[in-house]
Amino acid sequence: MVRGSIKWKVSYVISYPIFRFVLGVREFGRENVPLQGPVIIASNHRSAWDPPVLAFASPREIHFIAKRELFNPLLSPFIRFYNAHPIIRSAGAKGALLTALRLLMKDLAILIFPEGTRNRTESPLLPLKKGIEWLAYREEIYDKVAVVPTYLERKMWGFNVYFNRAIYPREIKREDFLEVLKEGILKAKEKKEVGYGI
Repeated sequence: MVRGSIKWKVSYVISYPIFRFVLGVREFGRENVPLQGPVIIASNHRSAWDPPVLAFASPREIHFIAKRELFNPLLSPFIRFYNAHPIIRSAGAKGALLTALRLLMKDLAILIFPEGTRNRTESPLLPLKKGIEWLAYREEIYDKVAVVPTYLERKMWGFNVYFNRAIYPREIKREDFLEVLKEGILKAKEKKEVGYGI
């Protein structure tokens, strides 16, 4: 059963047949996602399906950073209910990261796409942006945040989500972080070193 609020658990139960049997979502390595404390689920990004699929696959409730334009009278109540948070506009380019930092300081789990945009190329992963490094090494969370390298694979029918073992910024030199994260995401894709016996 998923860990989280009542609304999250109820939504998970109701949506389970859709995600499991209609959309064909399969997840591996769920035990690699810490169930407590601040967590960044760092995944590749291919389509608009990625956030809901990863939310279903995660063993704990997660939060999302969304463009403020999405918070219109029609969509806002729905996406806020499902943990979407608007970017802090006054913070400029770092608005999304500051919103994420606020959530992590509350010991929540958040979803981040470190490529910074959808990957529309043949490459399995675009170069990672430095934003996630900036966030992971903030002194407010540095000593306890976990980053879970994750790969979402679109199959002919369905989706496979691979959660690799969590990495901890406090154990990695900052200059090595993005390379370690990239390797973790790609190894998850290759189904290696992920702790679930594949």
